[in-house]
Amino acid sequence: MKYFLIEGIVTHPEKMTEDMMKEHQEYTGGLMKEGKVLFSSLKNDMSTSVTVVRAEDEKIVWEFYKKEPFYLNDVLIYHISELQVHYHNPDIKNWF
Repeated sequence: MKYFLIEGIVTHPEKMTEDMMKEHQEYTGGLMKEGKVLFSSLKNDMSTSVTVVRAEDEKIVWEFYKKEPFYLNDVLIYHISELQVHYHNPDIKNWF
């Protein structure tokens, strides 16, 4: 299994609607329910989301995110980078 950092860079916040936000939460919530998301966060200035996911390869990640409502509606763009995890805190459950 590989790990990826997904940065969702907000390019057109004025296009975001309440309905789109609900669609986004439902769509991306599916990854969380499948246990494929370590965490997802929004920068304090609301300019970028940061999510760490696991998948077999980058193509699978792109296939998922290119159908995401904010991406489809030109609200944001995604930058996906593969991570090389070399160590982690064994007590991660107490971090969040």
